[in-house]
Amino acid sequence: MGPALVVAGKDLRQRLRDRTAYIVGIAAPLVLAGLISLAFGRSGFQFEATFAVVDQDGGQLARVFVEEILGDADLRDAVTVRPMGDRDAAARLARKGDVAAAIVIPSGYSAAALGGRPVPLEVVRSADKRIGADVAVALAQGFTAKVNAVQLSVTTALAGGSPLPPEALAAAAAHMDPAVALDERGAQRADVPPASQYAPGMGIFFMFFVVGMGARSLVAERKAGTLSRLLAAPVRGRSLLAGKAAAAYVMGVAGRGAMAVASTILLGVTWGDPLAAGAVIVTVVLAATGITALVLTLARTEQQASLYMSVVTMGLALLGGNFVSLDQAPELLRRLSLVTPNGWALRAFRELTVDGGGVGTVLPAVLAIGAFALVTLGLAATRSRRLVQL
Repeated sequence: MGPALVVAGKDLRQRLRDRTAYIVGIAAPLVLAGLISLAFGRSGFQFEATFAVVDQDGGQLARVFVEEILGDADLRDAVTVRPMGDRDAAARLARKGDVAAAIVIPSGYSAAALGGRPVPLEVVRSADKRIGADVAVALAQGFTAKVNAVQLSVTTALAGGSPLPPEALAAAAAHMDPAVALDERGAQRADVPPASQYAPGMGIFFMFFVVGMGARSLVAERKAGTLSRLLAAPVRGRSLLAGKAAAAYVMGVAGRGAMAVASTILLGVTWGDPLAAGAVIVTVVLAATGITALVLTLARTEQQASLYMSVVTMGLALLGGNFVSLDQAPELLRRLSLVTPNGWALRAFRELTVDGGGVGTVLPAVLAIGAFALVTLGLAATRSRRLVQL
C-alpha cells in the first residue's frame, strides 16, 4: 500500500500544478451549463404555437371549434390563433414554417355534422414546427371524434323518441372537454433553475476527461522511459497501477465536488440532498475510473489512448443523455441509456433535483453504477500487465 500511496501523491501533485485539470474539470462544464441554461431561458422549455385558421364554414360548430376549443383557457397561453380567409395563403405559411399548422374548416362543416355526415377538418402541417403541428392534428382529430360521439348520442336519443332537437349537438360540442390539454411541466420544478438539469450532464461528461488525463499519463510515462525506472525500484506493477488509479479517482471526485459548489454559487444549481448527491458522484467517478482503466489496456500508444477514450466518452455521453434530456425520447432509447453509468447518474440527479428524493431514491442508481465500476475495474485488473509492459 505504501508505494501505491507514494505514486498517487506524486500524480496528484502533478495534476494540481496542471491548469488544464481546472479548466476541463470545473470551468468548461460550468460555462457550457450556463450557456445552455441561457439558451433555454430561465423558465426552461415552454410550448408555444401559432395556428392559421381558415373558417370557410361560418357555422355554429365552426365557431365552437375556434372559440371554445382553440380558445380554451388551458391553451390560451400556448396557442395563438391567426384567422385567415385564404386557404392557399394559410397553407403557404405552414409550409414556410411561419405557423405550426394551417387548420381549414371546410364549407358546410356544421351542416354536415348536424345532418349526421361529418366532414373532417383539414390540417396543413409545418415540417419545421413538428410539435405544434402534432398538437394541431390532435386538436382537429379529437374535436371531430367527439362531435361524432355526441352526434351518435343525439341520433340514438331521437330514435328512442326523445324530444331533444338536433341543435343539441352544437350545444353539447360547446361544452366538451378540449381535445388536448397542455400541462406545462419543465424539466425541473418552478423553484429549480434550468442549470440544475444541464450542470450534472456537463459535469459527468468532462469528468471522463479529467480521469482520463491522469490515467493516460501511464502511457506517456511508458513512452518517455519513466515507467521503466519506477519498475526497476521495489515497486510492483499492481501498486503502480493502483496508485495512478487512486490519483485519477481523487481528481475526479475533487473536480466534481468543486464544480458542484461553484455551480451552486454562480448558477444557482440545486443538487438535492447533499448525502445522496455525494453518493452518486463518488460512485460515477469510480465507474469512470474503471472504464478508463479498461480502455487503456487496449491502447499501445498515447495517441491510441486519447482516441479510444474520446470515442468511448462521446459514445457514453450521447447514449446516456448528457447533452439532451431523454425524457421525451423513444422508449427504446431511454432503456438503452441505462446500459451506461451516465444514464443512471443523470436519472438519479433528476430524482434529486426535480422530485426532491433522497438516499433511498437514488440507491438503485448507485448500485447499478457501482456494478459498472466493479466489472470494469475487475476486467482492467486482469489485463493490468499490458499497461506496465515495456
